[in-house]
Amino acid sequence: MSDVRCHTLPNGCTVLIRPTPDKQILSMMATARWGGRDDGPERAGIANLMAELLVKGTRSRTALEIAESLESVGGAIDPFCSFDSMGIETQTVQDDWRMALEVMTDCLFDSTFSGEEFEKEKTLIQAEILRDEDEKFTYTYKHLQGLMYRDHPYAVIPEGTVETVGRLEREAVVALHSRALRPEEMLLVAVGNVPTDEFLARVESLWPAASVSPRSRPVAQAPPGAGAGETLRLTKEVEQGFVVIGYLAPRPGDPDLPALRLACGVLGEGMSARLFSRLRDRDHLAYAVGSSLVSRDLASQLVLYIGTGPQTVEPGLEGLLREAQGLVSEPPSIEEFERARRYILGKYLISRQTNAALAHAMTSGEILGLGWEWGERFPERIRSVTLPQVVEAAERYLIRPAVAILQPPNA
Repeated sequence: MSDVRCHTLPNGCTVLIRPTPDKQILSMMATARWGGRDDGPERAGIANLMAELLVKGTRSRTALEIAESLESVGGAIDPFCSFDSMGIETQTVQDDWRMALEVMTDCLFDSTFSGEEFEKEKTLIQAEILRDEDEKFTYTYKHLQGLMYRDHPYAVIPEGTVETVGRLEREAVVALHSRALRPEEMLLVAVGNVPTDEFLARVESLWPAASVSPRSRPVAQAPPGAGAGETLRLTKEVEQGFVVIGYLAPRPGDPDLPALRLACGVLGEGMSARLFSRLRDRDHLAYAVGSSLVSRDLASQLVLYIGTGPQTVEPGLEGLLREAQGLVSEPPSIEEFERARRYILGKYLISRQTNAALAHAMTSGEILGLGWEWGERFPERIRSVTLPQVVEAAERYLIRPAVAILQPPNA
């Protein structure tokens, strides 16, 4: 296990520092435990809008000065917002850590949310949402999300909708900033070579004290999976059809999740997986096909998808359902099982080549409450899974999918 140092500052912030002796790059992520799931349906998109505005001007720096501070040394600063968290990440060479930390801190805690930048960012986000309407998978998946998580905080993606973003007001964003970005509930991860004691002292001197008033996150009032077993049909002027189906999966840390990860690999990861070799190569039904296991704090989901002709949407849907059910009626061979394991482990190792990837993995584990080491132990969890466990997980979870179908009119 890597030599990671964990510290809790006087203001309550958790700081993780991971040296990388073979790399000269420093990746930092400052993360708040607040995300799109906390918006509420009427204000969907407000956390994402606030995150984008963090780097659009502070009392001491303009948006251009913020960007140029990092770009002038070959680095970058970017905001992020997911369902479960939000914050800022930076990339620089390690010698520029002081400057990167100062700019990051300024953006986190001293943003002005100017009216001009506020309106400009709202327009940009709305344009991006509209652009996504033309991407068949994204469009269909958004509607699947709304069906599968109806009345749940995950029902609307963090970007919100054109309508909800249009209704957001600057005063609400300013109020959210003081509620969401509280040092005592934040995490700072630094992957790279920094002088630990000096780094910690600098963070302590730059970051504000802990908040005085207590805060609680909104609690989900509805369980996930309300749309399980239902089908949503969408019509749009498209040349091809698209089908996305979703199965409710356990939360990260659940002992069943590694087996379900391998089930996902057998089904649709790689050209030798069942969906690709059967629905695309054998049945000629697909121009795009695959699967993905999406892990989130409150509920995960296993997604299967197929892009197909307008007249073959129904056979495509039948094929997805047949192959999902087939993991039980036609269990994977040892060769299929081991291929999926090798593929997953190989992708894991390749994905961890950069400091940024390590920072993301450490942050994810901490935010999920599983510890930064959770990502490090992924290979161990995957290697421990047996073939019967994969079949058992498929039988338990691959039932009553939510289905979203996109077709052109009169198909």
